[in-house]
Amino acid sequence: MSKILRRLLILLVIIGLIVAGLYVGYNYKQGKKVAQVVPLENVAYTNFWGDAIQSYGQVTSEKAQMGYLPKGAEIQSVAVSEGEHVEEGQVILTVKKESKDINNKRLEIQKAEQALKVEQIKMARLENTTPAPEYVYSQDVTKTITYKSAVEYYVKDGENFSYKGEEEFTSGKVAVEYFTPDGKPSQMVIFRKTNATDSEGKAEFHEQTLSAEEDKDLIRTSDKLEPKTLEGSFEYLRSTTYFDYDTGKVVGEINYTLDGEVESERKVPDGMNAKQLAEAIAEEEDAIKKQDINLRKLQYELDTMVNSDDNGQVLATVSGTISKLQTANNFNYNQPFFIITATDNYFISGSIGEFYLDQVNIGDTVSISSWETGNSAEAVITSVSDTPEADGGNFWGGNGNSNSSNYQFKASFDKNAGIEIGSAVDINITPSGQESSGLYIPNYLIKKDAAGSFVMRMNDAGTLEKTYVKIGKSLWGEMTEIKSGITETDCLAFPYGDGAKEGIQCKQVDYFDSVEGGLG
Repeated sequence: MSKILRRLLILLVIIGLIVAGLYVGYNYKQGKKVAQVVPLENVAYTNFWGDAIQSYGQVTSEKAQMGYLPKGAEIQSVAVSEGEHVEEGQVILTVKKESKDINNKRLEIQKAEQALKVEQIKMARLENTTPAPEYVYSQDVTKTITYKSAVEYYVKDGENFSYKGEEEFTSGKVAVEYFTPDGKPSQMVIFRKTNATDSEGKAEFHEQTLSAEEDKDLIRTSDKLEPKTLEGSFEYLRSTTYFDYDTGKVVGEINYTLDGEVESERKVPDGMNAKQLAEAIAEEEDAIKKQDINLRKLQYELDTMVNSDDNGQVLATVSGTISKLQTANNFNYNQPFFIITATDNYFISGSIGEFYLDQVNIGDTVSISSWETGNSAEAVITSVSDTPEADGGNFWGGNGNSNSSNYQFKASFDKNAGIEIGSAVDINITPSGQESSGLYIPNYLIKKDAAGSFVMRMNDAGTLEKTYVKIGKSLWGEMTEIKSGITETDCLAFPYGDGAKEGIQCKQVDYFDSVEGGLG
């Protein structure tokens, strides 16, 4: 075997060993890497209040009279009993004449209407509020500046330069003028000969700073000297940008001058985050419901006053059966003292937003629940109005669009369900064909490729795997509904960096470590 061939074989063996070593080392290094995963129960929303269409209302009959008595009313006599049939115009009870104050009741109603409007304005503001980011990370942006750093002045070939008649230069560099990064001259020095010489016998020079402008101009304007410009550069912090950790959107920025002073600033918004905003909206919904029901009660009290004569006698306005009657010596002002029903059908009225009109149909079933007793029942929608309500209605939910018009609907239910006429009820509607898992996860956990949307999920073996998911609607631009593919019991990785590598080992943490300074 020739020496050349032998050397070639040895070289190939060495290369093979090196490649194998690198491969083993790479796999060992990869095996030591770990991806953080967080339980979805820590970062996701489940059963979000906005998934269902929600409203509220009060139970009525197609033809019914509810007699509320205002606080302070004194009952002198009751002329009927529960279960009795009465005719329109018949006396139901008599109250003390002095307790009939219609004008004062109308003032109470005006105040209640104004209070309801205030609560509705608060709700509109909340619904139009952009939630503040819960976590923010920052990124610094640097900029490199190139500028004229100095001008050197050399004696032109074949010329002699005399500085103030004191010294004559025949060649070489005579002076240098330095500049700041913003272009302003900072210093000029001239090289003056000394009486000393170096080891080669050549004259040594020292720098002399020129302070007088006329001395500097002797250098700048001389036709005996040739200027040569030198460039310098430096890097400085131009800006700091702040991003919403969940959405990746810019939420704040600070710009700096060359000197490091703040040039302009867009502050990171503070206030309620998405979860806090949802809680505030829920609280405001409750306040609106209570104020609305109070207004209705006052209006019923006024109706009772209007339907009584000058002698304090309260008259029936419909013919029907006394379905409820409280006792005169111990009654609840917050409930109707009497109810007359002319039919056996009970109804509730609620409102839906215009963006749900195509999803709610006559014949659909709604769930109702009494505020007072907690009793629930199923009601069937019997009508949906073609025209929007003038006062906005009593609707919330879905997209939370405060600019949407609302439409009234009616639904009937069994009168034996244990929910009485006059009862305030919550109404929940599941739109026809609506598909919802009630699981919302942060947008930053979702990536897309040609096959669709996916997440990086920890499998049963404790390693990462790519899992495709079916997504639904967006919540506040920060969360995305997951219709299928994963459940709230899964753990997901941030799908970038090590968190994007299938097969990597997982380490479960409550929350991701990297919040400020970047993601992964």
